[in-house]
Amino acid sequence: MTMTLRSEEEKDFRAVENLTREAFWNLYRPGCSEHYVLHQFRRSPGVKRT
Repeated sequence: MTMTLRSEEEKDFRAVENLTREAFWNLYRPGCSEHYVLHQFRRSPGVKRT
């Protein structure tokens, strides 16, 4: 299997949020909020954008 690592691009945001939601759904409590935290984190002025 070949794997390529690269920085996240804006076109990836929705897929990454969906993956995060699926990974954490009902894991620690009913539902999850990790995908929303990720969404808000990206809006932070301290996040480096390429």
